[in-house]
Amino acid sequence: MKRVLVIAILLLSVCVFTFAGGQNEDEIVIGVMQDLSGPTSVWGNAVKNGAELAVDMINADGGLLGKQLVLKSYDIKLDPQEAINAYNRLSDSDKATAIVGPPLSGIGLAIGPLAESKKVPVVGSFIDPRVTVKEDGSASPYMFLMQPSSKQYAEILADYTLKKLGLKTVAVFYDQSNAFAVSQVKPFIAYFEANGGKVLAEEIYKKGDKDFKSQLNKIKNVNAAAIYAPNYVQDLVITLQQCNQIGLDVPFIGGLDFAPPFVSLLSDPMLADDIFFANNYSDNEPQLVDVRNAYKAKFGEEPINKAYLGYDKILIIADAIRRAGSADSTAVRDALETTTNLACTTGNITISAATHQPQGLSMVMYSIKGGKYADLGRHVPALHK
Repeated sequence: MKRVLVIAILLLSVCVFTFAGGQNEDEIVIGVMQDLSGPTSVWGNAVKNGAELAVDMINADGGLLGKQLVLKSYDIKLDPQEAINAYNRLSDSDKATAIVGPPLSGIGLAIGPLAESKKVPVVGSFIDPRVTVKEDGSASPYMFLMQPSSKQYAEILADYTLKKLGLKTVAVFYDQSNAFAVSQVKPFIAYFEANGGKVLAEEIYKKGDKDFKSQLNKIKNVNAAAIYAPNYVQDLVITLQQCNQIGLDVPFIGGLDFAPPFVSLLSDPMLADDIFFANNYSDNEPQLVDVRNAYKAKFGEEPINKAYLGYDKILIIADAIRRAGSADSTAVRDALETTTNLACTTGNITISAATHQPQGLSMVMYSIKGGKYADLGRHVPALHK
């Protein structure tokens, strides 16, 4: 009798543990780690919403491996320790198969070693190459990037400036205290000069600066054909206003901070003229139509860039689960490494096993002329193919 009672207690303990851990044989858990209430919460909530929409669509189509997908979402509040706590909950308690990571390189760097230990892969849009490639040159085994790294992005812009715009000289202007900007400047300069261009000036500022006229006048005096400025939105607004004040009128090359709603933030939309930047997608591409309409129907708003990234992260994870034929996190990691020509909203994605970064992924070039955006088509340097 005592032996039967002991067995019954053990069985009950297993059942309670399984329930408490969120495990269900009919479900596959995918984690979501985003800043949902901190300074970059607009991005984080967009990624989360895009992921939710993709899960809804997959579940409506029968799910994966005969199971439904379930999202477990945690707010990391732009705090590395919160991110570590969230990763531990997702891997230990929720038994997540894979995790949708944030567009935040600092967070990616914080959780990379933990992911290698816990062995639950993270698919994120953290562009710092150090997140996916370790110091010894090997790929960080459980960290995957699904958009161009800062190096790839900078090289796309440098190649377009030289080969499509025909501009052979530039000045570089950037926030030296901003890791996002700094990570792009070196590869831009290296590629630009290695391919026949010349950098005539490199001017810097630091976070909190509001008067750029001294640096901009120096740039004006060297007669560069364009300015490369991979800076945040607020600084770009000030830069254009002060360029107008000192009579500096040359094209600007920059990043996604020039994307909508940038023009609407200017006191005069006409200040945004001869600006070129690269986006992950084009509003004119047909693969976005159904996703955009479904997103607007579900959330009552237009999707921003990060929503499509969240949607695509789920597509990448789902594709890996299908090909692995398993929800085992290590099997899914192995399948992620062989992602090839997967059709997503932001392009056809192939992940390099050597770097865990996209290979051959083009970006859509945009111009702003007189305050109006224009789609210039996709571009990828031959080096990236």
